[in-house]
Amino acid sequence: MNQRLVVNDKCTECRACELKCSFVHFGVFNPHKSGIRIISDWPKLPRVRLCVQCEDPACLPACPVGALVRTDGGAVRVLYDECTGCGSCVAACPYDGIWLDPLSNVAIKCDTCAGRFECVAGCFAGALSVGE
Repeated sequence: MNQRLVVNDKCTECRACELKCSFVHFGVFNPHKSGIRIISDWPKLPRVRLCVQCEDPACLPACPVGALVRTDGGAVRVLYDECTGCGSCVAACPYDGIWLDPLSNVAIKCDTCAGRFECVAGCFAGALSVGE
């Protein structure tokens, strides 16, 4: 089973994970460029959108240009320079775990930071961990 990001009910909606993700991948603090999305639904607990790192991901074969690849660690990664922004991967994902950046029009998803899970270290509330 692939390692994936796990979110518990300690999330305070601070969005530090979104900022850490966008900075690690794109060098900017922009939640639209993050592979994890915190969805506020106050007064309910926040929901989280992210890739669940499927064993047999529907997004992978849906990409007509091969811009999604499986890493050695088992995660699916977006090759940003090759992504055409067609949205086929977004439509194929049954978990709502991939989306298009509205500015660059490329697919954005969690790729586990090559197994480093950088957002986990940035979560001061302890809401993020690594699991299967």
